[in-house]
Amino acid sequence: MNHTTPHDEKVRRIAAAYWSRGYSVRTAVLGYERPKPIRGRIPDVVAIKGKTTRIVEVETDQTFRRHKDQRDIFRDYADRRARTRFRWTRTSLE
Repeated sequence: MNHTTPHDEKVRRIAAAYWSRGYSVRTAVLGYERPKPIRGRIPDVVAIKGKTTRIVEVETDQTFRRHKDQRDIFRDYADRRARTRFRWTRTSLE
């Protein structure tokens, strides 16, 4: 039985897009290897290709305000590393 949420579906779509571009991908959803914590937080997607790293966080309308500190941690982490970028995106619950 498959009970995936819109959040997890969006994470999988993002992961698949990076994978199709040759990135090694880890995600926080079932079926993928889990990303390593960044300052105690697990990002939704970490994609690595060579020396380039992409960190992506998917927020819902419900988590957007609660997870601001987490987004700040990921952004700060990326800003302090060469060739590392952070972005977040939003999905709504159906």
